[in-house]
Amino acid sequence: MKARGFTLVECLIGAAVSLFVVCAALGFLASAQKRFLGLKERAESAQGAWAALDRMKIDLLHAGRGLAGPAGAGLVEAAKATAETLTTTSLDAALALAGEARAGDLRLSMPSTTGLSAGREICFFDGRTGEVRTVARVEARAVVLREPLKSGYEPATSVVLLLGRVAYFVDRPARILRRRVNASSAQPLLENAAGADWQVDREAGLVRVRLEVDRKGENIHELCVFLKNAALARQFLR
Repeated sequence: MKARGFTLVECLIGAAVSLFVVCAALGFLASAQKRFLGLKERAESAQGAWAALDRMKIDLLHAGRGLAGPAGAGLVEAAKATAETLTTTSLDAALALAGEARAGDLRLSMPSTTGLSAGREICFFDGRTGEVRTVARVEARAVVLREPLKSGYEPATSVVLLLGRVAYFVDRPARILRRRVNASSAQPLLENAAGADWQVDREAGLVRVRLEVDRKGENIHELCVFLKNAALARQFLR
């Protein structure tokens, strides 16, 4: 008995079925790969957002540190929020005057100007009142202020504090959350940031932060921090 082979039609049908199965398998693999890459990107975005929130949490917990007197007197705010920027303020260093600072002075003599630079802010406080002034120029043993002092301050009864400012804002064209320390250039903290919202509740002493990593509102991360140093400042005021 002669063995019967495949006809041309059967071969064509077999090839078509095989091609269909291969195309379906390739389509499934492509879809699975796309899904995997999407989940991986989402996970990396979430990790970046949580890392950014951790950095913000540290700054917020430090907000108001060493500034109980000036904060209680209303000279500085531990945390301040606008539509575009979240700013925290803390003590960077305690400074000393070489002599009495009088009302109207622009140039102040200091034993050391280490850590000072143009654009930095200094808080003068005598226990009751004070003021904040910005440094215009730093000399060997003196600083020049942008605006003259309104009041006089004696080294024995006043404190001179170098303020540390940290500001957060979203660079919307680049979609990057940036962090700026004092007068330095802003550094990227989180890429693919679609938006950020922050609110400061001064009565409760809370700061709420909401980060949106994509435009669909599906990847949102939130943070709530109690401003312990601001609470201490309110106690100081009492």
